Amino acid sequence: MSDFNQKDLVQAFKKIEIKKGDSIFLTTSLGMLGTPKTLNKNYLLTSSKWILDILINIIGKDGNIFVPTYSYTFGKKNKIFSPKSTKADIGYFPNFFLKQKKVVRSHDPMMSIAGYGPNNKDILKKIVNNSFGKNCVFERLLKIKNLKCVHIGLSYNWIPFLHYLDWTNKVPFRYDKIFYGYIKNNKIIKKIEWVFFARQIRKETFSNGYKIGKQAIKNKLYKKSNLGRSIVYSINYKKFFKFSKNLTKKNKWLTVNGPKFET
Repeated sequence: MSDFNQKDLVQAFKKIEIKKGDSIFLTTSLGMLGTPKTLNKNYLLTSSKWILDILINIIGKDGNIFVPTYSYTFGKKNKIFSPKSTKADIGYFPNFFLKQKKVVRSHDPMMSIAGYGPNNKDILKKIVNNSFGKNCVFERLLKIKNLKCVHIGLSYNWIPFLHYLDWTNKVPFRYDKIFYGYIKNNKIIKKIEWVFFARQIRKETFSNGYKIGKQAIKNKLYKKSNLGRSIVYSINYKKFFKFSKNLTKKNKWLTVNGPKFET
């Protein structure tokens, strides 16, 4: 069956061991789930509401939800990023999430992250002007207890901290690239410099999370459950990062298609 209802979502989240007090880094591809059993023909809106409401109810007041809201603004012609109004470039759910009350968004003009919960400001506010450098959001997330990556409609290859892992490994196929643009907060527009760990533009450097993801599956780090016509995955963020860091000690090229080339 490709259809699913709210009960199916609750059972799936229970099976992947999402519980009270957990925090979640949530990534979605709603079109892969199938059709929610509802009379409302706006299936993406219905799916988004169900997912968010159920997760908030499960994790409770001590839990947090973080959602990638990447816009890549400084790589575009219009280089004005507004945390309040700039749309995410990565699907329906991130933009739905941005419209919710009490959601905070980082001022990263390339790879912003939005959050809901008691720790969101500590993680997302007053960040460094670097998407992947020291004290970036992906590093700060390592400090949150019981933070789990949850993929809905996405496979085990989706690794949120992948480029931060590359940065910590100082991989030879990426480099710090300086971008310039503007951050708009209310009516104040400020020009800033932003550092982004960019890849060398070659076919070998396309990101590939499958090699690490397969090892995580093999080592039973993922919890998974069928949902609709897809699978829901969860994995502990901190444990997964340590596991990935250990895997890439000897081979820094595990995060890309490869093969290795001289740089």
